[in-house]
Amino acid sequence: MSESKMTLVFEGSAVENGEIDVQDLAPALLSLGELIKAANHEINGDRTQISIKMRAVSEGSFEVDLVSIQSIIEQAKGLWDLLSDNSDKIATANEIFDLLFNIKTLSGIAVGGGLFALKKFMKGKKPDKIEHIGGDVHIYKGDIYFITNSKIINLEKNQIVGKQARKFVSSLSNEGIENIKIRRPDTEDLSVRKEDIEYFENKESDENLLDTTREINLQIINLSFKENNQWRVTDGDASFNVAIEDVDFLDRIASNDISFSKGDFLNCLVREKQMRNSDGLKIKRSIIKVKGHQPANRQSKLL
Repeated sequence: MSESKMTLVFEGSAVENGEIDVQDLAPALLSLGELIKAANHEINGDRTQISIKMRAVSEGSFEVDLVSIQSIIEQAKGLWDLLSDNSDKIATANEIFDLLFNIKTLSGIAVGGGLFALKKFMKGKKPDKIEHIGGDVHIYKGDIYFITNSKIINLEKNQIVGKQARKFVSSLSNEGIENIKIRRPDTEDLSVRKEDIEYFENKESDENLLDTTREINLQIINLSFKENNQWRVTDGDASFNVAIEDVDFLDRIASNDISFSKGDFLNCLVREKQMRNSDGLKIKRSIIKVKGHQPANRQSKLL
């Protein structure tokens, strides 16, 4: 049996007091557990079982101490010695963590590590060149290359691993969660920030099912003026991310003609695209025209 420990750290305004909404924590823990199980199965097949247990919760930002316990399936025990010098030997719990969460940086740029570091390095783009050198794989982006191996490449191709990784980082879509950090003994901390979410998206072709536009009133939960202009809004029934594609509206904000704050209301035309891929159904929303704006502290009619 092998064991490995890690600390999951949530950072952001929503967790500054050392508390976290259970609706933010539970999905992250569940998807992390499924991710590690899927990675273990990809690397070790049916030879091992792995479980994730929570040991303690610490105050600070918000920290969860986790332990991974891996056991060898009874039928595989007799093969352990035979495989000890073989390239197909069983990967320990700590090695599974390395394949997922290890990171090596130089001048702030990831130059090696596991699956998550590779996703952050590639930023959702295809590599310019791939070289196999000895047991390593060099993945190039311009003149910079990332050092990885065939096991991590297999994890990157595994649909279940990819799906659970996306579910895990989707916790960053929640208001007030800006960063998730994975801290392990004697290794560099791995950080995944809100802007990294798109790097974990499924890059396979989506099947378009519906493409509609409707006028709707939305309330701002969280806004961002970064490159992708993803705002968090609610329609009174559900909250979701929406891209701002109204160029005139963005220009007015940039020139300080209008200003916004949390809780403001928007009357706008929203485009909704429903698509399907191996993960299932998904909807992408974008605001193509802002027709009206009402500050949260005003009680007059929106239109």
